[in-house]
Order: sequence, then structure tokens, then C-alpha cells
Amino acid sequence: MVKKIDINCDLGEGMPSDPDIMPYLGSCNIACGGHAGDDASIRRTIRLAKKYQVNIGAHPSYPDKDHFGRISLNLDPETLKASLKMQIERLKNIADQEQVNLHHIKFHGSLYLDSLNNQQLADHLASFLQSHYPKQRIYAPYGSLMARAALQLNIPLCNEVFADRRYASATLLLPRKHAGAVLQDLPEIEKQLSLLLTEGKVETIKGDMYKVKTDTICIHGDHPKAVEIAKMVSSNISGNTTPQA
Repeated sequence: MVKKIDINCDLGEGMPSDPDIMPYLGSCNIACGGHAGDDASIRRTIRLAKKYQVNIGAHPSYPDKDHFGRISLNLDPETLKASLKMQIERLKNIADQEQVNLHHIKFHGSLYLDSLNNQQLADHLASFLQSHYPKQRIYAPYGSLMARAALQLNIPLCNEVFADRRYASATLLLPRKHAGAVLQDLPEIEKQLSLLLTEGKVETIKGDMYKVKTDTICIHGDHPKAVEIAKMVSSNISGNTTPQA
């Protein structure tokens, strides 16, 4: 059995390449003020997505522009939920003005990574989503704590994999502080993508192989080769099919 695969990218983060990447995407994750972005960048990105019929998602993070949302913050649950609600509503209000529906939510940076292996945080985030956005899709890796917490509360899930990040396990990405965490060479990225598409597997930094499910493939808009990666991924999933795990 085969299925259609989406390509998503983190956008609205101040990168000049956004207009060149957008035509290759099925969905985009728009920074909404936590780690990057303001009203002008949100509106600009939504309009660009609308032009190319790309689905838009909110990309909330720890409230930390100084570190681009890429360090973990020890916030109490209510403070974190209030920040996330403010970020998502900021984007949603502009999307409503532009007559575009919010398609999904994807957490950013360290918040995303922390939710994959911190049960308490995953439960808090799932509870937040169920309370405020119960029918909204969330992007998370297959089998991760975040994915499981979402499914337990009947929150729609899109299983996400990464084209340009190295894996530490089936559900965890290698933290950016480690050398090689971000794949730089196009042949290396294409090799990882090919394994995902032909065998439904990811290979970890230690060489272990794990089966995964793929609904959407992420590329990072701030990658120095983002446009080239977008073109390559789009070319490789021409026909958008993959075996089911």
C-alpha cells in the first residue's frame, strides 16, 4: 500500500530563501513570535503560502528569541501554555484576516525535542492541545512520547521525519550541540531520504536501523542549502508514495 507524502519547512524566521522554497512544499510551519517572527513576517509568509496553495501551520516555541528557541527552558506549565496560546492565536488571527485556515501545529526547536523524551512535558502539551485546539493536527515523530500523548487524547497526528537531521534513535534527533547533527552534504541527505522512502526506515548515528511511519518530511528553512534540499526532496518523492510501516 502506498500513500501521498507531504513536504514541510520551517519558515517566517527571517531567511531570504522563503519565496524560493515555498513552491516545493505541501505545508509550512510559520514562526509566530516565540523564537522568531512578528506580525509582518507572519502575514507575508501566509500570503506567500496562499499564493502556492501551501497549508500553513503554527510553529510555537519556548519564548526565547535570544537563542532562537534552541535551548531548554524550565517554565512552569501554566506559563508555558500561556505563551504557546499567545503565539498560536497571533498566527491564527492573521490567518483569519487573510482567509486561510490553520492546518497544523508543530512545536519548534528545544520544545519539540524536549517533548519527544519528557513524558511530563508531552502530557502537558497534549493537554494544552486538547483544551484549546482539539481537532488540530500536530506534527511529531512516529512512536515518540509526544505522538503517543497526542493519540491518547485523540489529537490528530501527522508522523514527521527529517531530511536534514541525524537521528539518535527512532524517535529522537541528535542534539545540535553534537557534530554532524545537521546533515550538510546533499548526497548524505539524499541517502537518508532514500532509506525513508524505499524501506520506511531511519539509520541512527550508531548505525542502528528503525522502522518509522512517514506522513510529512521536514526540511529546515535556515539550512544553508535549504533551496537545494527542497528541490531534491521534491524530485525524490515525485509521485509522493512510500511503503507503509
